[in-house]
Amino acid sequence: MKTFRLLLFALVPVSFFTSCKTTAILTSSFESETVGSLPAKNIPGDPVGDAIDYGTELQPRIKVTNSATAGRKALTFTEINTPGLTAHNQFLSFKGISTDFTQTLWFYYTATHSGSGERLLIDITDGSAAMIARLFLTDAGQLSMMTDFKGGEQVLGNIPAGVSHTLVVTLNLSSRKFNLTVLKSGGNITASDRPVLLDNILAYANPARPMLCFRWEDGASATRKYVLEDVYINRKKPDL
Repeated sequence: MKTFRLLLFALVPVSFFTSCKTTAILTSSFESETVGSLPAKNIPGDPVGDAIDYGTELQPRIKVTNSATAGRKALTFTEINTPGLTAHNQFLSFKGISTDFTQTLWFYYTATHSGSGERLLIDITDGSAAMIARLFLTDAGQLSMMTDFKGGEQVLGNIPAGVSHTLVVTLNLSSRKFNLTVLKSGGNITASDRPVLLDNILAYANPARPMLCFRWEDGASATRKYVLEDVYINRKKPDL
């Protein structure tokens, strides 16, 4: 497997990457969706091929809603009691188009959380199960980050319920590092030069279809929800 990944990094034609005319890897704003419906799995518009992935069992927890911003739409992800959920079908995933994973990427979205219930898991991956980072958000607003696969965590700051926040992860896989910024009223949260979770860069697919994933820890709550205003993955630094 390591040899295969090494060949991927070494042999992917330069033309594969330079032929791409857009820097957008995923763009999802829900504006073309119908309120009260599930979001389309094939995201309309450019780039062509980005997608939202969720299983049938998770559908009761997902709904397009009106945004708190007048005239706009959002995607509400709740923790309501839902039968048939297992460890493998609880992820709401945003999957980008194929890209050179060694180039700098920006993952970012705007959201608001509310209600009481379990922690929200926020994962950045290569789209093939290799994890870059995992964040946790409690109902009290504590944001923490996984530091290893042995249960290590580091508290980063607090995002109060009801406060709109824009979370940005800047990934430079070639240096095995990422930066995290959370923009919000009351003071931003920053974490710089954090190592990716896997030490061996060859463990990550390249080219990759990078993913931003959301999942509630096991449990159920009638009030806990995360409202996503938009979700992006891009090779260009966002103007925020």
